Amino acid sequence: MYANSTAAMSELVFYVNGKKIVEKNPSPTTLLADVLRYKLKLTGTKVSCGEGGCGSCTVMVSWFDRSTSKILHYSVNACIVPICLLHGLAVTTVEAVGSTKTRLHELQERLVSGHGIQCGFCTPGMVMSMYALLRSNPVPTELQIEHALKGNLCRCTGYRPILDAFRSFSKDSGCPMGDRCCRNKDKKNSSDVVENCNENKNESDMGKQELIFPSELQLSDVYDQQTLEFKSDEVTWLRPVCLKDLLLLKKQHPEALLAAGGTNVAFYLRNASREKPLVIIATTHITELRSFEENEDGFLVGAMTSMTLLENKLMSLIDKHSETKTRLYHSLLDALCLFGSPQIRNRATIGGSLATASRLADVNVLLLAAGSHVKIASTDGEREVKIHDFFTGKSTTCLKPNEVITDVLLPFSTQDEYCGFYKQSPRKDLTLADVNAGLLMEFEAKNSSTVKNAFFAFGGLSSMLAVAKKSSSFVIGRKLDGSLLNELMLSLANELDQFVSGDDAKSFKVAVAQGFMFKFFLKISHQRFPKLEFLRLFKEEERYLLSSQADLQQKHSGVQVYDIITNQSETDSVGQPVPHRYAKQCATGEAVFIDDILPSQGELYLTLVTSTKASAKILKIDPSKALAMKGVVGFLDHTSIISSNKTGLYLDEEIFATEKVDFVGQTIGAVVAESHEIARKAARAVVIEYEELQPITTIEDAISHNSFHSWPGDMGAINYGNVSKAFGSCDHVIEGELKVGSQEHFYMETNSVRVVPKGEDGEMDVYCGTQYGAGLQNLVASTLNVPCNKIYVHTKRMGGSFGGKEFRSYLITLPSALAAHKFNRPVRCALERRQDMQITGYRRAYLAKFKVGFNNNGKVMALDLDMYSNDGFHPEYSAGFMGQSLFYSDNCYAIPNIYVRGHLCKTNLPPTTAMRGAGVPQGLVICEYWMTRVAEFLKRPQHKIREVNMYRGGDVTFISVPIEDSLRRCFEEVLKQSDYEHALVNIENFNRQSTFLKKGISVIPIKFSPGLPPSWYKAGAVVNVYLDGSVLLYHGGVESGQGLHTKMIQIASRVLGVSIDKIHISETCTGIIPNSATTGGSSGADLNGAAILDACNQLMARLKPIKDSNPDGKWEDWIKTAIAQKINLSASGYYNRAISEDFDWKTGKGQPYGYYTYGSAVTQVEIDCLSGNYVILKVDIVMDVGKSLNPAIDVGQIEGAFVMGTGLYALEEHLFGANGHLETSGAGKYHIPTISSIPLEMNVSLLKDCGNPQAVYSSKGIGEPPLLLSNSVFFAIENAVIAARRQAGLSPDFAFNSPATTKQIQSACGLGPQHLLKSLVT
Repeated sequence: MYANSTAAMSELVFYVNGKKIVEKNPSPTTLLADVLRYKLKLTGTKVSCGEGGCGSCTVMVSWFDRSTSKILHYSVNACIVPICLLHGLAVTTVEAVGSTKTRLHELQERLVSGHGIQCGFCTPGMVMSMYALLRSNPVPTELQIEHALKGNLCRCTGYRPILDAFRSFSKDSGCPMGDRCCRNKDKKNSSDVVENCNENKNESDMGKQELIFPSELQLSDVYDQQTLEFKSDEVTWLRPVCLKDLLLLKKQHPEALLAAGGTNVAFYLRNASREKPLVIIATTHITELRSFEENEDGFLVGAMTSMTLLENKLMSLIDKHSETKTRLYHSLLDALCLFGSPQIRNRATIGGSLATASRLADVNVLLLAAGSHVKIASTDGEREVKIHDFFTGKSTTCLKPNEVITDVLLPFSTQDEYCGFYKQSPRKDLTLADVNAGLLMEFEAKNSSTVKNAFFAFGGLSSMLAVAKKSSSFVIGRKLDGSLLNELMLSLANELDQFVSGDDAKSFKVAVAQGFMFKFFLKISHQRFPKLEFLRLFKEEERYLLSSQADLQQKHSGVQVYDIITNQSETDSVGQPVPHRYAKQCATGEAVFIDDILPSQGELYLTLVTSTKASAKILKIDPSKALAMKGVVGFLDHTSIISSNKTGLYLDEEIFATEKVDFVGQTIGAVVAESHEIARKAARAVVIEYEELQPITTIEDAISHNSFHSWPGDMGAINYGNVSKAFGSCDHVIEGELKVGSQEHFYMETNSVRVVPKGEDGEMDVYCGTQYGAGLQNLVASTLNVPCNKIYVHTKRMGGSFGGKEFRSYLITLPSALAAHKFNRPVRCALERRQDMQITGYRRAYLAKFKVGFNNNGKVMALDLDMYSNDGFHPEYSAGFMGQSLFYSDNCYAIPNIYVRGHLCKTNLPPTTAMRGAGVPQGLVICEYWMTRVAEFLKRPQHKIREVNMYRGGDVTFISVPIEDSLRRCFEEVLKQSDYEHALVNIENFNRQSTFLKKGISVIPIKFSPGLPPSWYKAGAVVNVYLDGSVLLYHGGVESGQGLHTKMIQIASRVLGVSIDKIHISETCTGIIPNSATTGGSSGADLNGAAILDACNQLMARLKPIKDSNPDGKWEDWIKTAIAQKINLSASGYYNRAISEDFDWKTGKGQPYGYYTYGSAVTQVEIDCLSGNYVILKVDIVMDVGKSLNPAIDVGQIEGAFVMGTGLYALEEHLFGANGHLETSGAGKYHIPTISSIPLEMNVSLLKDCGNPQAVYSSKGIGEPPLLLSNSVFFAIENAVIAARRQAGLSPDFAFNSPATTKQIQSACGLGPQHLLKSLVT
């Protein structure tokens, strides 16, 4: 097989955390994450998305580069790295960085003390990305730190505390308060604390505890020189070490895939449908493909060059040569800056990018425009082709089956040649392009304005890279002036229109491509003819339009200000910014999540078989192929049911579908096997035959088909005042509509469960990430036909939940419980990301139709509103969530006459479920939308109209809830802190001068009531004190990153008078705390804190005589005495005082909420009218949290919720197709905010001198309220769009729906290049 006579090795050797790993004939389908987690039991490396799109699985890979004699370290995504690529390499995981058993690494310590950890699931990946950077660059810049983390997603923190903690490693970091740093104040006279002051931090001790690179790999090149061959039944993996062998193998296996960086190989390896065995040839150790050569034509790059290495080489060439000679290289750096993530760039190669021939590949489109050359080799010889001839069609090239790419020529630019790269994508990082472009223009001679040559290439417009040949030819021989630009825009529009025929986003894509050309034209004119002034540019426009991507990178910052209690006992931690109790465990990877629990002997793995049709009859279920697979133990469907097949909140769903399926993702069956991989593969082999029916998928479909879920009782409408009469007396009446899109939770840990039969009497332990253990316990017991006292649901922690694990955890738990019962073996199920997104529920989409009456002074007098929600096929808790929407249809405004109605649309989509805010985010943005319409109609400042209508302290809402002074205090304080009036004037001045860039500003007040329905308002707790004085707490709430356990420990510490170090919470368990309410509604601390308070007070009452008799004694002394006196040191606390009452929908009487949490936010944005891109420039938030139990945790909740809400209102498109399939499935297509999405400046202040007599120690619930503030981002963007439309002479009355995506922004601005030229050409 190989040219030399040496036999190929079938033994894989690599190192993990300094330990040598030897695998004999490993399976080529095995990925690094699987080995780490399942074989080596290193579960600190998490798997979240399974496609290299979230960074949770990040590890560091190191190798010795013999060409430079240096050890290189880089971050990679373990979930997509085939293990066979690791021969001779060293892997470092989070376990080797630091440990609570020895010592934490400095970066882990800083992350913990900087409050950069909430749920902790993403934390090991964050740590490893930063660790890899520090190993390569011990003193990076702040921008390099941010850049290194752009491949890591976090759904909890909002990123700011993570950035603050890590940027302390940069020498150019300092306290965000500058001269006002709290360290410059007298601490005794100051109660203001600013989080994460970086001044005077100890120098990093990097290097003192770093893992030493294995000497064997450094001293010997034996592993570099070994040819490899690994085989499984389906895949053969070959690794040659010289080009001659590679070409020979490619001749023998012309159909073989080449694995260079391997970033795409994992997807082929996991594909179960193969007609014949797959052959993969690894090219990693072929030195001929990793060469570099500089010649007179340019820079010849080996095909195996990674994007990261290419980036470094290009920067060296730019430093070495003139600007004119390296213009292509500057543009390539622009492309690489936006290419994937650091983890992807570290592995992806330039040859691999070209070979994929992707229409969206950023590098390909630029190299096409630049006229690069590609060198190709085979056993028949070598040839060189122009890149114009290399790409031949949709994902096809001129490569023959036996050929490989060896080198790519990156040509030097001439002094008369200019090129540019441009990209438009839904999200700045980790996202494929909607449209990208590589543009080149060459002029006749020095100082000539006559175009000699041009080449315009675009990606994303059609199924292949598009070359605008007519427009490229059109400019040749023409002079560079305004007339040419105007005509070129028209030519380009006509030509590109043909490429995007049939695309729903046709007009958007053409306009964006024109915008690219417009910017390119400006760039050329500025570089070549700086004195040519045929375009008038505002200075900030000029900076933006002419800057490189690297130059546009900006640092993020923020200030967090709050009061802390001074002169407080050392054993009283209430009100102190204590770090998350289990942050150290999360930072070291020691924190155990569900799928981290080590398997028992004989443990089985379950994968659901779900419907691929939205509405269909089931004709046949055939699991025979699956059951025939090795390692498959069994198959479950409706015939496996022990008791009832009915389940769900209202027992209206089936555990396994019987005769019909009603949405894509509905459970039909389940495969049980001996491993995750076998179970998932077998599930895909189960054959389901259907008779398809016509589905209903949209709100509009449901309305036209009169398809609605029924309301229970009299719910569904609130009629307050006399709306009809009020409309008759108003000065003005307007009507309108708003659509609010749905949203995916995207918790980092997917739904997971482990069910363990205890071996007797029907008992079972259920380890599940659920917010509602008691509810799940009842469903499992009912399914197995056993009493609840034999089912014990355990939840130690969750990697995020946000409502998504409140009700629908049963989807995997019940089949797993049935399998555990049937086979009498432990069974676990961990959903893959795409399946989790398809089946487990999401925030419901809304359509609102409103009519508003108001007077000339801006006072709103009447509101008539219909809200339609797309609830999917089953209603779950839809009525309750729509009820929330109706209750908040006023937001913070006193409207004397309101008639609001809710409609629950029944569609063939998966059922919706609870999500952070539970109906309030939709109701509130609808309210603010029509309030904005009132302001625009009256041509009055929006904040003035809001102020005119705002409730005052002492008012009572239309649902009888009293309003506190804090509402207006927050509003007034945020206007002051943001210097709103001055900012508004500056923005208006900016918009008058700027054509392409527009700024917007918005201030939004909110109120939100933490709590649950009165019947759910209960909580239990158990506090145990042991002989050594240590304390163990149990309560009914679950920890999902919101810091609930930490706050509970703080409450206990105050009452008991002991240090928090003596208090521990192990888990939440239904066997200890029965019948608990769900952990949701931002009520966890209110309910469980009160129960813990009760239990601790009982203990202190029992200890009082002992303390009185020995007042100078210590806690441990009192406990020993109590035990000697046989005093019970276990107390059970309980709380059941509802602070609200049921609302009578018929009479409109009742107070559904006990209190409100208030806040206000001012957001400033800048939009690019040509592309729709936007930047959140600054956010100021003032929040009333009462007397905070832990201000650091509360600030973290505010920031994290705000960023999640930014996704809801301005980024995340959650789209179902007409066939019911989720089109935005997976991390690659569903775009939650990244580090680049957050505000450049985010300032959070907690309102001073607040209280709340209805909750523990005057605190307030905070998990959900701040999310509502982020609709200020939506309205700031809309405000900027209105400014653009005003300039274009367009009506301010236009459709602008949520989320405010880049597509919608660009389309709504109405400022196409042709229109702009009318005012700019002189």
